[in-house]
Amino acid sequence: MEKLVRNKIPDILGDKAEFGTLSNEDFRIALRNKLVEEAEEVKKADSRANLVEELGDLEELIHAVLSDASINYEEMDSIRQSKNMQRGNFSDKVVMIVNQ
Repeated sequence: MEKLVRNKIPDILGDKAEFGTLSNEDFRIALRNKLVEEAEEVKKADSRANLVEELGDLEELIHAVLSDASINYEEMDSIRQSKNMQRGNFSDKVVMIVNQ
């Protein structure tokens, strides 16, 4: 099994684990999978401290995905702000009822 880890983990763990390097395409896939994994960790956070830590991990992955896709943060944030103006945000806690 392969698990994407931060780049200082090999130095921290030393000989306790084996490490390799992903191809660009495999890295792109691993980043997106790790993003979902960390989002699940945010969902499971059971304390404020744990939530802060997991959100930090999630933000680190967002920066990595942006960098991999040659997108700068400002470009993404500009689109976020545009959507905010057009569709609003989540501050009013609105939920849509979907009847099946």
